[in-house]
Amino acid sequence: MIIVHYVAKTAGETAGITPVARKVLEAAEPVPPGAVWLDMVEPTVSEDQKVELFLGCKVPSRADPDFTEPPESYYAENGVRYLHGSFVSEPEDTPDVTGVTFVLTPTTLVTVRYDPGDAFELFGQKLCKSGPQALHPDAVAVGLVNTIVNRSARALNKVGVELDSISSTVFQAKGDQGSRSKIYSATLDALGREDEKISNLRESLVSIERLLLFLLSEGRSADAPKPVREATKSALRDLQSLEQDASFKAQKVQFLLDATLGLINLAQNDIIKLFSVLAVIFMPPTVIASIYGMNFKEMPELEWHWGYPLAICLMIAAAIGPYVFFRWKKWL
Repeated sequence: MIIVHYVAKTAGETAGITPVARKVLEAAEPVPPGAVWLDMVEPTVSEDQKVELFLGCKVPSRADPDFTEPPESYYAENGVRYLHGSFVSEPEDTPDVTGVTFVLTPTTLVTVRYDPGDAFELFGQKLCKSGPQALHPDAVAVGLVNTIVNRSARALNKVGVELDSISSTVFQAKGDQGSRSKIYSATLDALGREDEKISNLRESLVSIERLLLFLLSEGRSADAPKPVREATKSALRDLQSLEQDASFKAQKVQFLLDATLGLINLAQNDIIKLFSVLAVIFMPPTVIASIYGMNFKEMPELEWHWGYPLAICLMIAAAIGPYVFFRWKKWL
């Protein structure tokens, strides 16, 4: 599928606004003139050839029988810049990282992707309301990257809210030992999911940062307007702040993980302590029972009329004594 955004008219109906139309090309439909962005979603061989014929340059896609991964993620060839970045396809739900290829020609931006993304749809709607300066290929690419960064920032905020909820749950866990064990188990599962989201978002942000650095240095277009360079620098600053935020949230996940494991260890220690105390409490009665269980002929207590009740009372007293001592020491 090819989603094309093209200039519908030479002059806008509103001052400062160039009308941009958006349409999905049919199989036999050619690329309209004035295309500023061609978004290729799982392109076929014929679609790949159609775009290559329109641009006059190679468009790397999996539909090409000779497709191979380029040795470099960012390079220029015959005035055309090729960039490959890793983006989170659905950062709010499934944090899957997918690759997107950018092809920047002097007049058109081409994106090749194989996964859905809300950022592409959102930016397509925004592009249809943009001014003429936003139609430069570099401006379109930076605007798309900005939209992806904004979606990543939103996903990071949701991760922060989820981590706050997890923190409240784990530190305010109430109920018996079984109920708290279930809470701790669910907390470990939730922390694993959030850590996966943060990891994929950080991978995406690093890839986008490298892409923007390339556009600011050797991949910079000579005819790019100054606002485009300023927007690129602004996006780079936003990225760096998001990377710091992602690092902070990763540290918070590690803290909550350590705290949860510590609480689990404390609960296990309480169980072990209980068994240890019970063993100490029943040790003196066991010793008394062992003594009077020996089969020696000369044991005067065996002939006592009150020997059995006395032994029972002695064992009970031997058990109560350690229990009272442990309660006095507040070990129980």
